[in-house]
Amino acid sequence: MELQVGKSYRVKNDIFSFKAGEVWSLVREGYQIYYGEHNFAFANTEKSCNHIVLRDASKEDMEIYCHLDRYFEEIEE
Repeated sequence: MELQVGKSYRVKNDIFSFKAGEVWSLVREGYQIYYGEHNFAFANTEKSCNHIVLRDASKEDMEIYCHLDRYFEEIEE
């Protein structure tokens, strides 16, 4: 699954500081080659921001990155 900027997602399973059932919109995503980091910035309806940084050097992070569908589901608003 690829997360897309501008789309809203419901958290299916707790991940980092995201809790199951919460709805977040992806507002920015990117990749920093130098650090090998996949960065995701989310905002909720209260305009709170939350971030996920997944590092290429971490086996656990790459397991999450390859299976984002286990943690997020796209919703229509």
